[in-house]
Parts: sequence; structure tokens; C-alpha cells
Amino acid sequence: MVLEQDTNTEIALNVTRTRVTVLGFNMTIIALMLSVMVARSTTADHSVLLHLMSSVALFVGFCLTLLALFWLLLSQNWDTQGLSRPWPFSLGSMTTYLALSQTVTAFMHAYLLGIESVVEASRPVLAESSQSLVRLDALGATGLQGLLVMGGIVWTLTTYAGPLIVGLKSPVRSGWRWVFAGYYFALQVPICWISARAWHLQYVPADQPTNMLSIFALQFVQPLFWLR
Repeated sequence: MVLEQDTNTEIALNVTRTRVTVLGFNMTIIALMLSVMVARSTTADHSVLLHLMSSVALFVGFCLTLLALFWLLLSQNWDTQGLSRPWPFSLGSMTTYLALSQTVTAFMHAYLLGIESVVEASRPVLAESSQSLVRLDALGATGLQGLLVMGGIVWTLTTYAGPLIVGLKSPVRSGWRWVFAGYYFALQVPICWISARAWHLQYVPADQPTNMLSIFALQFVQPLFWLR
């Protein structure tokens, strides 16, 4: 059974190049963050466990970036025009958004925890002045909440809004768009399960009973886990 598409609506090459460029930037960010984490591991104890969720998100984002590149490169016709076919292009675009969402997860989780640790480290210094300590708590909570909201909005756009727009705007026939939903959940469900396992290993003691199903379900609103 061949997936049907409108052969008169192939994608311009510049549109494909734009997504490939975005994926290149995403790969650069992933490489930079991984190098920073490796550098920290040489000077800090238990650094691997401390940044487990971020490391897992970066690894998943790396794999999704390669998968998106595969679809986008596969979409191009081998002719003088080089236009992209709608089906693989749409799958590549959807995967691009999911790769970006994993990079956002890794970045926000790692750096929000870093900012929170700085605020906590400043408490003993200001412990003598209760007024200064109250101000620090207020500023720290407000700043973290603001960053969390901004990151949550970006995560929601890249995880849900972006793939939805891709599915709706794709020139494939509407009767076949359910394939996009199947592809999306085929990627998102394993991603959320892997993230749930990472969160469980990082934050839940081995002797403490937990409901993995609830942790897995909450991964679909992952910004809730960026601040423990």
C-alpha cells in the first residue's frame, strides 16, 4: 500500500535547507552541553548521576537529530530541481521539533538546577540578616518561576504545537494524516518512558516504592520535572 500525496505540491529545496540548518545548530548545542558536562565530571563527585536527566535528553536529542536529517535528505528528488517529497519531508520536520524539545529539556533542567544551587549556596552567607534572606528567597523564587515559564512555553511549542502544525500543513491527503499521529506517538512514548526511568534513577532512592506509570504519564508535561 503506497502512501498517497499530491504530486503538484513538492517542497522547495530552500525550505528543506532551513530545517537542515536548524538541525546543525541543534547538534552544535548538544555537543557543547555534553562537553561542559564531561568537563564538570572531572572536578565534581557523582556528576554523572547529578546530570543524568540532562544527559539522557541530550543523547535522545542527538539520535532524533540524526533521524530528522535522514528523513530530510531522503525526501529530496534526484533531479535537476531537487525538490523534496511531502511524506519524508513532513516526517523529518516533525522529528526536528522533537529533537529541539529534547535540547530544551536538557538545557532548562541543567541550568535551572544550577541557578537553584547558587541560591541555596547563598543562604548561609545571608543567614545573619533575616531581611536579606527573605529578599533572596523572593528574588530566587521569582526568577526561577519566570525561567520555568519561559522554558515551558518553548518546550510546549516544540513538543506539541510544532508537530501539530506540520501534520495540518502537510500537503498529503487528509485521510492519511493519521500516519503522522502514529509516527509522533511511536517516538514520543519511548522518549517519555526513557525520561521517566532517568528521573527515577536520579531522584528516587532504591528502597522507596514508586509508581512508574504516574511518573511516565507526567513526562508528557515534562517542565514539571525541571525543578525537583
